[in-house]
Amino acid sequence: MAYEAFARKYRPKNFEQVIGQESVVKTLKNAIELERISHAYIFAGSRGLGKTTVSRILTKSLNCEKGVTPQPCGKCENCVEIEKGSFPDMYEIDAASNRGIDDIRSLRDNVNYAPIKGRYKVYIIDEAHMLTREAFNALLKTLEEPPPHNIFILATTELHKIPDTIRSRCQTFIFRPPTSSQIKEYLKRILNEEKIEYEERALDLLAEASEGGIRDSASLLDQAVTFGKGKVDIKSVEQLLGLIPETVIKDFVNHLKEKNIKEMILITEKLESEGYDLNVFWKQINDLIHRELVNLSIDGSSSFFEEKDLEDLIYIQTVFSKAVVEGRNFPNPKHIYQLAILKLKYIKNLVSLREIYEKGLKISKEQLKAQPEKKEESKEQLDIQTAILKIGKEAGGIVSAILKKASIKDEDQHITITVEKSLKDTLQEKIKIIEKYFGKPVKIEGKEVKQERRSKKRDEAVDKVLELFKGKIITYKEE
Repeated sequence: MAYEAFARKYRPKNFEQVIGQESVVKTLKNAIELERISHAYIFAGSRGLGKTTVSRILTKSLNCEKGVTPQPCGKCENCVEIEKGSFPDMYEIDAASNRGIDDIRSLRDNVNYAPIKGRYKVYIIDEAHMLTREAFNALLKTLEEPPPHNIFILATTELHKIPDTIRSRCQTFIFRPPTSSQIKEYLKRILNEEKIEYEERALDLLAEASEGGIRDSASLLDQAVTFGKGKVDIKSVEQLLGLIPETVIKDFVNHLKEKNIKEMILITEKLESEGYDLNVFWKQINDLIHRELVNLSIDGSSSFFEEKDLEDLIYIQTVFSKAVVEGRNFPNPKHIYQLAILKLKYIKNLVSLREIYEKGLKISKEQLKAQPEKKEESKEQLDIQTAILKIGKEAGGIVSAILKKASIKDEDQHITITVEKSLKDTLQEKIKIIEKYFGKPVKIEGKEVKQERRSKKRDEAVDKVLELFKGKIITYKEE
């Protein structure tokens, strides 16, 4: 018999086996019991959370031979065929490769026929956001006036790409990632069924590495069992995932507590020379510090630190978190991480706000001299721009636009504004508002603007139109 991967073998077969989607499951089960089945659903969420699986379970619930039920038997011919994907009234369409209007037209023609074997025809459109605009428009008509006994389920990882016209005609369910503890229980159930030995901490690592993906966690477990030659232990899982051994992590954190900069630097050098990924190492360190920080804040418990270390730990977490982001995008991440370690040398120089408040902040004359003098022009420029914004709100956008292009000089006793002569009167009408916000008397000067004559050719048709309608050219665009 061919080997069946864990992800397929332990795929949930009923609503009770679905992991981490309690609200979705409860709503669908209630809808079935109350006979309030919608004609169209959108299942949205990241990959591997069970969107297609729940779609199949819903199909079984509606077409089980024992009747419409939230608990399909899973043994009748219809349930078995749905599980295998061979049920004639269940259509699974991959929108990534069948995304055109012709594909949707074919589907639209099909909905007019009665179900072949079951009570409902169910259309599961996977990656629905990949449909073209024309295909969505073709689908829209069917969703507006759906024939009886047809149900559409649009599964997508990018809900924002589904048009609002489609979303408004569907019930939307958001699939959220399950917790690490829920994933761990799922992995334990698989291992117990398979009678495979495992270590608890190894399952923790697999659950964290799956990043909320149920399907991913089952696939990782499959690999771990093969890599570990029939068992799942910490050492083999660390090697499989490329993780740094926990003993190294603990050594580093102990040196961190003691601010032993030299030893921390040496650990990063050694890890790099042994071929470990320093990005993975730093993420492990950052995650551990975060856990310890949360534990200390909640109940004061920690495997490495004490409550008196809390203030330093917050600073360390800030520095290390920034290093995680920078290290991923830097050619040699070791430089970033070692720099983060070196910054810890200056923790003792940090002064708390309370200490500044209680003792008073004193600045020496030398420090004051070291401060660069602010240019008065910058302050004036900032005040003028602020004034223009306020003038615009009261006097109107036209006045504001003129002032933005004008030459404005702040003299000792007054402000001189120079604009094009034809615009002078416009500003003069609002002189009181302008003076109000500039805080000084304002003198408005107009200047002549020489306009360059453009030599242009006009065809006879344009001349005739101008003559006929007594018109004039307002703007002219050069080719």
